[in-house]
Amino acid sequence: MTRTLPCLMVFALAAFQARAEDAAVGPCGGLRFVNGRVEMGRKLEPKGPATEACLKHVAEALAARPAIRAVTVAARLPDAERLDGQGLAVAKAAADILVSAGVSRTRVSAVAPPAVPGEPGQLQLAYVERPTQPRVARVRAASGEVSAGAAPDELRPRGVGDSLYTGELFHTSKDASAELELADASRVRVLSDSMLRLGAIELGANAKRVVRLELMRGSVETLAAPGGDGSVFEVRTRGAVAGVRGTQFRVSAQEDGGSRLETLEGKVALGAEKGEVEVAGGQGSRVLPGAAPEPPRPLLAAPLLNGPRGGSFTTAPKLEWFTVPGAKTYRVELGRTADFAAGVRTFESQAQEFAVPAGLAGKWFWRVLPVDADGFIGFPSKIFAFDLRP
Repeated sequence: MTRTLPCLMVFALAAFQARAEDAAVGPCGGLRFVNGRVEMGRKLEPKGPATEACLKHVAEALAARPAIRAVTVAARLPDAERLDGQGLAVAKAAADILVSAGVSRTRVSAVAPPAVPGEPGQLQLAYVERPTQPRVARVRAASGEVSAGAAPDELRPRGVGDSLYTGELFHTSKDASAELELADASRVRVLSDSMLRLGAIELGANAKRVVRLELMRGSVETLAAPGGDGSVFEVRTRGAVAGVRGTQFRVSAQEDGGSRLETLEGKVALGAEKGEVEVAGGQGSRVLPGAAPEPPRPLLAAPLLNGPRGGSFTTAPKLEWFTVPGAKTYRVELGRTADFAAGVRTFESQAQEFAVPAGLAGKWFWRVLPVDADGFIGFPSKIFAFDLRP
Protein backbone atom coordinates (compact mmCIF):
# COMPACT_ATOMS: atom_id res chain seq x y z
CA MET A 1 0.00 0.00 0.00
CA THR A 2 1.68 3.22 -1.19
CA ARG A 3 0.67 6.84 -0.93
CA THR A 4 2.63 10.06 -1.38
CA LEU A 5 3.06 11.78 1.96
CA PRO A 6 2.16 15.49 2.22
CA CYS A 7 4.90 17.98 2.96
CA LEU A 8 3.33 19.13 6.20
CA MET A 9 2.50 16.54 8.81
CA VAL A 10 1.40 16.67 12.41
CA PHE A 11 3.59 14.61 14.68
CA ALA A 12 2.31 13.13 17.89
CA LEU A 13 5.37 12.74 20.06
CA ALA A 14 4.77 10.62 23.11
CA ALA A 15 5.18 12.59 26.31
CA PHE A 16 7.15 11.09 29.13
CA GLN A 17 4.79 10.67 32.07
CA ALA A 18 5.11 8.85 35.33
CA ARG A 19 3.59 5.41 35.37
CA ALA A 20 3.89 3.07 38.31
CA GLU A 21 4.23 -0.46 36.97
CA ASP A 22 5.82 -3.44 38.68
CA ALA A 23 9.11 -4.55 37.18
CA ALA A 24 8.39 -8.17 38.01
CA VAL A 25 5.79 -10.25 39.87
CA GLY A 26 7.81 -12.68 41.98
CA PRO A 27 6.75 -14.30 45.28
CA CYS A 28 5.19 -11.05 46.57
CA GLY A 29 2.95 -10.57 43.55
CA GLY A 30 4.98 -7.46 42.70
CA LEU A 31 7.29 -5.37 44.88
CA ARG A 32 7.88 -1.60 45.01
CA PHE A 33 9.54 0.81 47.43
CA VAL A 34 7.47 3.99 47.33
CA ASN A 35 7.56 6.94 49.75
CA GLY A 36 8.56 4.90 52.79
CA ARG A 37 6.19 1.98 52.17
CA VAL A 38 7.00 -1.46 50.80
CA GLU A 39 4.12 -2.10 48.42
CA MET A 40 3.27 -5.65 47.34
CA GLY A 41 0.91 -7.01 44.75
CA ARG A 42 -1.06 -8.96 47.35
CA LYS A 43 -1.66 -8.80 51.09
CA LEU A 44 1.03 -10.49 53.16
CA GLU A 45 -0.46 -13.04 55.55
CA PRO A 46 0.94 -13.11 59.12
CA LYS A 47 2.77 -16.39 58.51
CA GLY A 48 3.10 -19.37 56.22
CA PRO A 49 5.34 -20.60 53.36
CA ALA A 50 4.14 -17.88 50.96
CA THR A 51 4.90 -15.20 53.56
CA GLU A 52 8.37 -16.59 54.18
CA ALA A 53 9.14 -16.67 50.44
CA CYS A 54 7.98 -13.07 50.05
CA LEU A 55 10.03 -11.83 53.02
CA LYS A 56 13.15 -13.50 51.60
CA HIS A 57 12.46 -11.72 48.31
CA VAL A 58 12.18 -8.42 50.22
CA ALA A 59 15.54 -9.15 51.87
CA GLU A 60 17.16 -9.59 48.46
CA ALA A 61 15.68 -6.29 47.33
CA LEU A 62 16.98 -4.54 50.46
CA ALA A 63 20.50 -5.80 49.74
CA ALA A 64 20.39 -3.80 46.50
CA ARG A 65 19.26 -0.65 48.32
CA PRO A 66 21.96 0.38 50.82
CA ALA A 67 20.34 3.81 51.20
CA ILE A 68 17.48 2.16 53.14
CA ARG A 69 18.72 2.34 56.72
CA ALA A 70 15.78 0.89 58.64
CA VAL A 71 12.83 -1.44 58.03
CA THR A 72 9.81 -1.85 60.29
CA VAL A 73 7.64 -4.98 60.23
CA ALA A 74 4.10 -4.31 61.46
CA ALA A 75 1.79 -7.20 62.35
CA ARG A 76 -1.71 -5.73 62.08
CA LEU A 77 -3.91 -8.40 63.69
CA PRO A 78 -7.37 -8.48 65.30
CA ASP A 79 -7.24 -7.86 69.05
CA ALA A 80 -7.93 -11.52 69.82
CA GLU A 81 -4.68 -12.41 68.01
CA ARG A 82 -2.69 -9.29 68.93
CA LEU A 83 -3.02 -8.77 72.69
CA ASP A 84 -0.86 -10.38 75.38
CA GLY A 85 2.20 -10.10 73.15
CA GLN A 86 0.85 -12.39 70.42
CA GLY A 87 0.99 -9.74 67.70
CA LEU A 88 4.50 -8.65 68.61
CA ALA A 89 5.65 -12.27 68.49
CA VAL A 90 4.31 -12.58 64.93
CA ALA A 91 6.08 -9.36 63.88
CA LYS A 92 9.35 -10.51 65.46
CA ALA A 93 9.12 -13.87 63.69
CA ALA A 94 8.74 -12.06 60.36
CA ALA A 95 11.68 -9.78 61.23
CA ASP A 96 13.77 -12.87 62.01
CA ILE A 97 13.12 -14.15 58.48
CA LEU A 98 14.53 -10.92 57.06
CA VAL A 99 17.58 -11.20 59.31
CA SER A 100 18.17 -14.85 58.41
CA ALA A 101 18.03 -13.84 54.73
CA GLY A 102 20.85 -11.34 55.19
CA VAL A 103 19.35 -8.08 56.50
CA SER A 104 21.32 -6.65 59.42
CA ARG A 105 19.57 -7.04 62.77
CA THR A 106 20.20 -3.36 63.49
CA ARG A 107 18.13 -2.37 60.43
CA VAL A 108 14.96 -4.27 61.42
CA SER A 109 12.33 -3.51 64.05
CA ALA A 110 8.94 -5.06 64.85
CA VAL A 111 5.65 -3.53 66.02
CA ALA A 112 2.06 -4.74 66.50
CA PRO A 113 -0.42 -1.89 65.86
CA PRO A 114 -4.20 -2.50 65.75
CA ALA A 115 -5.66 -4.20 62.68
CA VAL A 116 -7.08 -2.24 59.78
CA PRO A 117 -10.87 -2.12 60.38
CA GLY A 118 -12.72 -4.57 58.16
CA GLU A 119 -9.57 -6.27 56.86
CA PRO A 120 -8.01 -9.62 57.85
CA GLY A 121 -4.75 -9.81 59.74
CA GLN A 122 -1.69 -8.97 57.65
CA LEU A 123 1.93 -7.89 57.71
CA GLN A 124 2.97 -4.46 56.47
CA LEU A 125 6.49 -3.14 55.92
CA ALA A 126 7.78 0.43 56.07
CA TYR A 127 11.27 1.81 55.57
CA VAL A 128 13.43 4.86 56.20
CA GLU A 129 15.78 5.97 53.44
CA ARG A 130 18.79 8.01 54.47
CA PRO A 131 21.14 8.11 51.50
CA THR A 132 24.80 8.81 52.12
CA GLN A 133 24.70 10.98 49.00
CA PRO A 134 21.87 12.77 47.20
CA ARG A 135 20.11 10.68 44.61
CA VAL A 136 20.61 11.76 41.01
CA ALA A 137 17.64 9.89 39.53
CA ARG A 138 14.72 7.64 40.32
CA VAL A 139 12.90 4.96 38.36
CA ARG A 140 9.54 6.41 37.26
CA ALA A 141 8.38 3.48 35.11
CA ALA A 142 9.72 0.07 34.20
CA SER A 143 8.70 -3.08 32.38
CA GLY A 144 10.70 -6.28 32.16
CA GLU A 145 13.89 -6.92 34.12
CA VAL A 146 15.85 -3.79 35.09
CA SER A 147 18.78 -3.61 37.50
CA ALA A 148 21.41 -1.26 38.89
CA GLY A 149 24.70 -1.43 40.76
CA ALA A 150 28.20 -0.05 41.07
CA ALA A 151 29.66 -2.55 38.56
CA PRO A 152 28.35 -5.07 35.99
CA ASP A 153 28.85 -7.97 38.42
CA GLU A 154 27.02 -6.08 41.20
CA LEU A 155 23.74 -5.42 39.38
CA ARG A 156 20.64 -6.05 41.48
CA PRO A 157 16.94 -5.86 40.50
CA ARG A 158 15.32 -2.43 40.74
CA GLY A 159 11.74 -1.26 40.42
CA VAL A 160 9.48 1.76 40.22
CA GLY A 161 10.26 4.37 42.89
CA ASP A 162 13.85 3.24 43.50
CA SER A 163 16.58 5.85 43.83
CA LEU A 164 19.78 5.87 41.77
CA TYR A 165 23.08 7.48 42.74
CA THR A 166 26.20 8.93 41.13
CA GLY A 167 28.37 6.31 39.47
CA GLU A 168 25.73 3.59 39.37
CA LEU A 169 25.09 1.53 36.26
CA PHE A 170 21.48 1.11 35.14
CA HIS A 171 20.72 -1.90 32.94
CA THR A 172 17.70 -3.05 30.96
CA SER A 173 17.51 -6.64 29.78
CA LYS A 174 16.21 -7.80 26.42
CA ASP A 175 12.57 -6.75 25.89
CA ALA A 176 12.75 -4.44 28.94
CA SER A 177 12.59 -0.65 29.14
CA ALA A 178 12.46 2.01 31.82
CA GLU A 179 11.97 5.72 32.31
CA LEU A 180 14.23 7.63 34.70
CA GLU A 181 13.56 11.05 36.18
CA LEU A 182 16.79 12.95 36.81
CA ALA A 183 17.33 15.39 39.66
CA ASP A 184 16.92 18.35 37.27
CA ALA A 185 13.47 17.01 36.16
CA SER A 186 14.80 15.73 32.82
CA ARG A 187 13.56 12.31 31.75
CA VAL A 188 15.48 9.51 30.09
CA ARG A 189 13.86 6.50 28.49
CA VAL A 190 16.30 3.58 28.55
CA LEU A 191 15.47 1.14 25.76
CA SER A 192 15.95 -2.62 25.77
CA ASP A 193 19.37 -4.24 26.26
CA SER A 194 21.02 -0.95 27.30
CA MET A 195 23.56 0.05 29.95
CA LEU A 196 23.72 3.63 31.24
CA ARG A 197 26.13 5.04 33.82
CA LEU A 198 24.82 7.95 35.90
CA GLY A 199 27.35 10.71 36.40
CA ALA A 200 27.23 13.60 38.83
CA ILE A 201 24.29 15.98 38.50
CA GLU A 202 24.93 19.48 39.83
CA LEU A 203 22.14 22.01 40.36
CA GLY A 204 23.02 25.67 40.78
CA ALA A 205 21.39 29.07 41.00
CA ASN A 206 19.28 30.54 38.17
CA ALA A 207 18.39 27.06 36.83
CA LYS A 208 22.01 26.33 35.94
CA ARG A 209 22.69 22.60 35.90
CA VAL A 210 25.38 20.12 34.91
CA VAL A 211 24.24 16.65 33.85
CA ARG A 212 26.61 13.98 32.54
CA LEU A 213 25.52 10.50 31.48
CA GLU A 214 27.54 7.72 29.85
CA LEU A 215 25.83 5.27 27.51
CA MET A 216 27.83 2.05 27.60
CA ARG A 217 25.60 0.25 25.09
CA GLY A 218 22.11 0.36 23.66
CA SER A 219 19.90 3.41 23.20
CA VAL A 220 18.29 6.18 25.23
CA GLU A 221 15.65 8.77 24.40
CA THR A 222 16.00 11.99 26.36
CA LEU A 223 13.62 14.82 27.17
CA ALA A 224 15.92 17.44 28.69
CA ALA A 225 14.45 19.99 31.09
CA PRO A 226 15.19 23.67 30.35
CA GLY A 227 18.47 24.88 31.84
CA GLY A 228 19.83 28.32 32.66
CA ASP A 229 22.85 30.06 31.13
CA GLY A 230 26.00 27.96 31.30
CA SER A 231 24.13 24.68 31.74
CA VAL A 232 25.65 21.42 30.51
CA PHE A 233 23.75 18.26 29.55
CA GLU A 234 25.92 15.56 27.98
CA VAL A 235 25.44 11.96 26.94
CA ARG A 236 28.77 10.27 26.25
CA THR A 237 29.42 7.08 24.31
CA ARG A 238 32.70 5.30 23.65
CA GLY A 239 33.51 7.53 20.68
CA ALA A 240 31.36 10.65 20.90
CA VAL A 241 29.69 13.25 23.11
CA ALA A 242 26.18 14.60 22.53
CA GLY A 243 25.91 18.03 24.16
CA VAL A 244 22.34 19.20 24.48
CA ARG A 245 21.28 22.64 23.34
CA GLY A 246 17.70 21.53 22.80
CA THR A 247 15.16 19.28 24.37
CA GLN A 248 14.40 15.92 22.75
CA PHE A 249 16.88 13.53 21.15
CA ARG A 250 18.00 9.90 20.89
CA VAL A 251 21.51 8.49 21.32
CA SER A 252 22.65 4.96 20.42
CA ALA A 253 25.98 3.29 21.22
CA GLN A 254 26.87 0.75 18.54
CA GLU A 255 28.70 -2.52 19.18
CA ASP A 256 31.55 -1.49 16.84
CA GLY A 257 32.23 1.66 18.88
CA GLY A 258 30.25 4.00 16.64
CA SER A 259 27.53 6.35 17.85
CA ARG A 260 24.30 7.62 16.31
CA LEU A 261 22.30 10.74 17.18
CA GLU A 262 18.76 11.70 16.16
CA THR A 263 17.51 15.14 17.20
CA LEU A 264 13.73 15.53 17.35
CA GLU A 265 13.57 19.04 18.84
CA GLY A 266 16.10 21.80 19.47
CA LYS A 267 19.81 21.41 18.71
CA VAL A 268 22.46 18.94 19.87
CA ALA A 269 26.22 19.22 19.35
CA LEU A 270 27.76 15.86 18.41
CA GLY A 271 31.48 15.89 19.13
CA ALA A 272 34.28 13.37 18.61
CA GLU A 273 38.07 13.42 18.67
CA LYS A 274 38.21 14.61 15.05
CA GLY A 275 35.52 17.26 15.04
CA GLU A 276 32.04 18.41 15.97
CA VAL A 277 28.77 19.07 14.16
CA GLU A 278 25.55 20.74 15.27
CA VAL A 279 22.51 18.58 14.64
CA ALA A 280 19.24 20.51 14.54
CA GLY A 281 15.73 19.18 15.08
CA GLY A 282 14.68 16.81 12.31
CA GLN A 283 18.27 15.77 11.59
CA GLY A 284 20.60 12.93 12.49
CA SER A 285 24.34 12.26 12.44
CA ARG A 286 26.72 9.49 13.38
CA VAL A 287 30.34 8.96 14.35
CA LEU A 288 32.08 5.88 12.99
CA PRO A 289 35.11 4.53 14.91
CA GLY A 290 38.13 6.79 14.42
CA ALA A 291 36.25 9.25 12.19
CA ALA A 292 34.78 12.72 12.48
CA PRO A 293 31.00 13.17 12.84
CA GLU A 294 29.19 12.90 9.52
CA PRO A 295 27.29 15.90 8.12
CA PRO A 296 23.71 16.01 9.43
CA ARG A 297 21.09 14.23 7.35
CA PRO A 298 17.29 14.63 7.40
CA LEU A 299 15.34 12.16 9.49
CA LEU A 300 12.55 10.25 7.80
CA ALA A 301 9.04 11.66 8.08
CA ALA A 302 6.41 10.16 10.35
CA PRO A 303 4.41 7.32 8.76
CA LEU A 304 0.75 7.95 8.00
CA LEU A 305 -1.26 5.20 9.67
CA ASN A 306 -4.10 3.47 7.85
CA GLY A 307 -5.60 1.56 10.77
CA PRO A 308 -6.99 0.30 12.94
CA ARG A 309 -7.62 3.66 14.57
CA GLY A 310 -9.63 2.20 17.43
CA GLY A 311 -12.24 -0.43 18.12
CA SER A 312 -12.50 -3.83 19.76
CA PHE A 313 -11.40 -7.09 18.12
CA THR A 314 -11.95 -10.76 18.91
CA THR A 315 -8.92 -11.80 16.82
CA ALA A 316 -5.54 -10.10 16.59
CA PRO A 317 -5.79 -7.23 14.08
CA LYS A 318 -3.39 -6.33 11.29
CA LEU A 319 -1.78 -2.88 11.62
CA GLU A 320 -1.31 -0.98 8.35
CA TRP A 321 0.38 2.25 7.28
CA PHE A 322 1.54 4.01 4.12
CA THR A 323 5.05 3.86 2.66
CA VAL A 324 7.65 6.37 3.82
CA PRO A 325 10.17 7.13 1.04
CA GLY A 326 13.67 6.07 2.13
CA ALA A 327 12.51 3.63 4.80
CA LYS A 328 14.18 0.21 4.76
CA THR A 329 12.26 -1.15 7.76
CA TYR A 330 9.70 0.06 10.28
CA ARG A 331 9.77 -0.13 14.07
CA VAL A 332 6.34 -1.00 15.45
CA GLU A 333 5.73 -0.18 19.11
CA LEU A 334 2.83 -1.47 21.20
CA GLY A 335 2.33 0.06 24.64
CA ARG A 336 -0.12 -0.32 27.48
CA THR A 337 -0.18 3.46 27.93
CA ALA A 338 -0.24 6.28 25.39
CA ASP A 339 3.09 7.71 26.59
CA PHE A 340 5.02 4.47 25.85
CA ALA A 341 6.94 4.94 29.10
CA ALA A 342 6.63 1.29 30.11
CA GLY A 343 4.98 -1.96 29.11
CA VAL A 344 6.28 -1.52 25.55
CA ARG A 345 6.63 -4.31 22.99
CA THR A 346 8.85 -3.48 20.00
CA PHE A 347 8.79 -5.28 16.66
CA GLU A 348 10.34 -4.84 13.21
CA SER A 349 8.47 -5.02 9.92
CA GLN A 350 9.85 -4.98 6.39
CA ALA A 351 6.42 -4.27 4.90
CA GLN A 352 3.80 -1.59 5.50
CA GLU A 353 1.80 -3.90 7.74
CA PHE A 354 2.20 -5.93 10.90
CA ALA A 355 0.13 -8.81 12.27
CA VAL A 356 -0.31 -8.41 16.02
CA PRO A 357 0.91 -11.59 17.76
CA ALA A 358 -1.76 -13.79 19.29
CA GLY A 359 -2.01 -13.66 23.06
CA LEU A 360 -1.65 -9.89 23.49
CA ALA A 361 -5.10 -9.41 24.99
CA GLY A 362 -6.36 -6.11 26.34
CA LYS A 363 -6.01 -2.50 25.24
CA TRP A 364 -2.89 -1.51 23.32
CA PHE A 365 -1.66 1.79 21.93
CA TRP A 366 0.43 1.57 18.77
CA ARG A 367 2.71 3.72 16.65
CA VAL A 368 5.23 3.22 13.85
CA LEU A 369 8.69 4.74 13.28
CA PRO A 370 10.56 4.52 9.94
CA VAL A 371 14.18 3.30 9.86
CA ASP A 372 16.56 4.06 6.98
CA ALA A 373 19.32 1.88 5.53
CA ASP A 374 21.88 3.20 8.05
CA GLY A 375 19.68 2.54 11.06
CA PHE A 376 18.55 6.14 11.66
CA ILE A 377 15.09 6.18 13.23
CA GLY A 378 12.73 8.86 11.99
CA PHE A 379 9.79 10.64 13.55
CA PRO A 380 7.03 8.60 15.21
CA SER A 381 3.58 8.36 13.71
CA LYS A 382 0.41 9.45 15.41
CA ILE A 383 -0.80 7.13 18.14
CA PHE A 384 -3.86 4.93 17.76
CA ALA A 385 -5.29 2.14 19.91
CA PHE A 386 -7.12 -1.16 19.67
CA ASP A 387 -8.71 -3.47 22.21
CA LEU A 388 -8.18 -7.21 21.76
CA ARG A 389 -10.85 -9.33 23.49
CA PRO A 390 -10.56 -12.95 22.29
